[in-house]
Amino acid sequence: MSRIISFLKLIRLTNLIIVALTQLLIKFCLINPPIFGINSILSNTQFYLLVLATVFITASGYIINDIYDVATDTINKNQKRIIGKTIKSRNAIFWYIFFNFIGLLLGCYIVYIVQKPIFGLIFFYCIFSLWTYSKHMKSSFLLGNLQVSFLTALSIFNVALFDIIPNGINKTNGELMILKIILCYTAFAFITTFIREIIKDLEDMEGDKNINAKTLAITYGIEKTKWISLVFTMLTFFGIAYFQHFQYSVICSEFEYEISIWGINKITVYYTFFLQVLLLFLGFKIYHSQIKTDFYFISQLCKFIMIVGILSIPLFTYLHLN
Repeated sequence: MSRIISFLKLIRLTNLIIVALTQLLIKFCLINPPIFGINSILSNTQFYLLVLATVFITASGYIINDIYDVATDTINKNQKRIIGKTIKSRNAIFWYIFFNFIGLLLGCYIVYIVQKPIFGLIFFYCIFSLWTYSKHMKSSFLLGNLQVSFLTALSIFNVALFDIIPNGINKTNGELMILKIILCYTAFAFITTFIREIIKDLEDMEGDKNINAKTLAITYGIEKTKWISLVFTMLTFFGIAYFQHFQYSVICSEFEYEISIWGINKITVYYTFFLQVLLLFLGFKIYHSQIKTDFYFISQLCKFIMIVGILSIPLFTYLHLN
């Protein structure tokens, strides 16, 4: 039982659930509802295979990351280290290869369904990118942070890429609107992941120094790195504030007949305000953070903010349909 638990920790089961849930919410709350008029390509069963492909490749990325991170993890979080303790390196390598094979196989099948062979490069890119991140980029200046953020955002955008875009975007129905919404969530995932990656560099400074890493935290120090993460937090805040301005403009306007716009009603206003409060709290915690436990808390707070943002998808759709 302990080995099973260790394996689930190795592949970051919670993170995998978040990735899968995000894709499923976009599919069933933005693409499938008939009211939006989306001409989707993938059936529900085929879409599940796309989700599984994403999950398997992501899980393999976590495995190879821990394999290469044994030296730094021994310093940063030896009590939580799995590779070399409860799971042998050769067993981890087997699962890394197996998961990539399954993910690539499922991905190639989805590419065959959508009849876009060039899209197959996306799955090869994800596997290669996760390997290069673990091997080289993680200890580099900003490149590793940007790489992880881009891959997180790509997992969201892939839903539109495989299920909407191959048929073309019809501007006369809801496809363009849904694509824009998906792009907004893609941007949100990118920037919140980027903030979290910067904070994790602060959390792991001690071990990263031991391997001569050149992360943002090591290059510029704690205070400057905190200010950089604060800037991106405020960018997210003002980006959402722009949406809030749109919400208030519509709610305060008078129309000849009743209209319903996705994400525009009193409850969605309150929900968006709650998200903004979380971002302000995040900025406050970043500004006052000093020690490793502070950075760990902020990292988890970033993940919570991302979950709150993603959960707005089913809420906003439910309120729009009812």
